[in-house]
Amino acid sequence: MNAALATLPILVTLGLLAFGVRALYAALSALATAIVITATSFRTPLGELGHAEQHMLPTIVELAAILFGGILLSELMTRTGAQSRLGNWIGSACSSPSRAVLLVMLGVTPFAESLTGFGIGVIVAIPLLRQLGLPPAKAAVVGLLGLVTVPWGSLAPGSLVAAELGGVDFQQLGIDSAFLSAPVFLITGSAALIVALGVRRAVASAGDLILAVAALWGTVWAVNTFIGVPLAGVLGGLVTMVVLLLVSRLLEQAGAGAQRESIGRTLSPYGFLVAGLLVSRLVLESAGVKEGWWTVVAGPGGWLLLTAVLTPKLLGAGEPVLGTAARAALGRWWQVTLTTVVFLTLGTLLTVTGMSQELAEACASIGSSYLVLAPWIGAIGGFLAGSNTGANAMFAASQANTAEALGYSTGHLVAVQNVSAALASGASSARVVLAAQLAENAPGPAAAAVVPARESVSASGGRTATPVLQAPAEAETATSRPVDTRWVLRTVLSVHALVFLTTGAIAVVWQ
Repeated sequence: MNAALATLPILVTLGLLAFGVRALYAALSALATAIVITATSFRTPLGELGHAEQHMLPTIVELAAILFGGILLSELMTRTGAQSRLGNWIGSACSSPSRAVLLVMLGVTPFAESLTGFGIGVIVAIPLLRQLGLPPAKAAVVGLLGLVTVPWGSLAPGSLVAAELGGVDFQQLGIDSAFLSAPVFLITGSAALIVALGVRRAVASAGDLILAVAALWGTVWAVNTFIGVPLAGVLGGLVTMVVLLLVSRLLEQAGAGAQRESIGRTLSPYGFLVAGLLVSRLVLESAGVKEGWWTVVAGPGGWLLLTAVLTPKLLGAGEPVLGTAARAALGRWWQVTLTTVVFLTLGTLLTVTGMSQELAEACASIGSSYLVLAPWIGAIGGFLAGSNTGANAMFAASQANTAEALGYSTGHLVAVQNVSAALASGASSARVVLAAQLAENAPGPAAAAVVPARESVSASGGRTATPVLQAPAEAETATSRPVDTRWVLRTVLSVHALVFLTTGAIAVVWQ
């Protein structure tokens, strides 16, 4: 009976989303359901509930700062023309449509997400995909599918939580998670190419896909094995970008020489953000500070806000843009943030009251068949919490206990939890809403007035603008339509479902 009640908040969320209810209202309804169940069946002292929510307050503030800073940075990069110049550079350096998509999806997104976490990979990737010519809805899907290295997002605190709560070695968990990530990279990469290019062109691009997946997976596995867990995603994304750019240079014999002089300044906000984060992490680690308000101030949220404030100067903006960009960002920020906070509160409530534990134990009672369901348990946590760390806090310990009861490898099942929860966090309602808003507001190649998405040299020596992925007229028509968030969510979840089925099959034979 208790297990059935514990599933109700999840069923309410999924049911309302399936019927097209907005993510915020679905989250509020699920939270209200969980509160009623807590009051009637999973009674928990108010002091314990209050302590849990108070403990989450720094995380909530950090998430709010990250979301606002990320949206503001994206708005400034668009208004100053930097996003257009960067898209132009990628299109010029990698004019093959498949390599351009894979460069952003398996290179740029994993690099940015692994370094900062909290969906920043999407904030960086979606405007670039729009500049390459993808329609808004497709750009949102491909951007979300690029969240494949979330186990190492923000330098892997989620994996660390899973290792500690699951009682497994941190580095071995990184190695096992890297092993399970091979089908994640392959399936999501294939789906991204199909969404962006269509089935026929995606099949013809199989060589590019295999190259990108091999570069990303090989680097992630090697770094986890020989160096350490935190830097695996960062170096994996970086190596993938370098490999695809080198292959494009060798095969196309056409670099981005005309853009090399200006691209450094265009990338300066991201460089400042990366440098600041790395330095602050070193300072915090040397001081022994692992949690609390200093980690918020010196974390991704604080550095994103500082980077956004300095971006006009870093880019040499000729006119003041910060005020208007901030007002536009604020209008898009509040609903995304409120949705995120409600889902995070829901995840915390399910954990503290024992509902998540009850759900996991009920599933474990079916015996060895549980191995097929284990990825879905992790996925539920990731989808609801919108965070790998939050999902592992909900289910990592119970997954480890279940493995011991079944006589199964604890490390393997915790890795299944880690990878599944991480991937599903990219399909959380808050991420989908954020991706849709970014895609709707990011200009495509037809609207870029500063620099076109890709230039080709004409016979007369002049340059003509052509987007990498579609004709400007198509991009303009697609931009005029609002993003269907239900289609985006349905598409991403369908791809993730295939990954979870594959992961469950691997878990059965992975003794």
